[in-house]
Amino acid sequence: MDQSAAANRIDQYHRLFASLSAVTAWTLSRQQEHTADADEYDTALAALSTLLRSEHIEGDGRLSALLRARRVEKHVRKLREASREQARAAESLRNAFSAHAALVAALPQQRAAKAEAKALRKGGRASDGADVKALHKSGPAAAPAPAAPAGPPRTEPVRGIGDLWQRGA
Repeated sequence: MDQSAAANRIDQYHRLFASLSAVTAWTLSRQQEHTADADEYDTALAALSTLLRSEHIEGDGRLSALLRARRVEKHVRKLREASREQARAAESLRNAFSAHAALVAALPQQRAAKAEAKALRKGGRASDGADVKALHKSGPAAAPAPAAPAGPPRTEPVRGIGDLWQRGA
C-alpha cells in the first residue's frame, strides 16, 4: 500500500471517529457482521458434527467417531467464540467512545468551576490561603467530642488490660 492510500485510509478513520453517531453506526455494523459470522459457524458446526460423528470405521469403539470428530469441531468452536468476542468488543468500543465523548464535553465546565474556585481562594488577602488551610485542619479538632451514651451506671469495676493477664481472669 502506497503512502497516499494509507493517508486516505487514516483520513476515513479520522472522519469516522469525529462523531458519536458515526462510531455508533460503524460499531453496530461490525457487531452485526460478527454475530452473523458466529451464526454461520454454528450452522457449519452442526453440519460438520453430523458428518464426522456418523463416520464409522471398521473396528471403532462406541465413542471413537465422537472423539475423532471433537478434534476437528474444536477449531470451528474457536472460530465461533472469536466472532462472539469480536461482537462484544465492538459493543465495548461503542460504550467506551460514548463515555469518552461525555467526558470531553464536560471538561470545559469542570475546568471553569475549578478555576473559579481557585480564584475565590486567591481573591482575598495573601494570607487567606494559609488561614483557610489552618481552619480546615483545626476545625474537626475544635469540635466538641460526642456525648457518651446515657445508660444505667456501672456497678462492677472497670477491668483494665492488666486484669486480663492475671491467672484465672
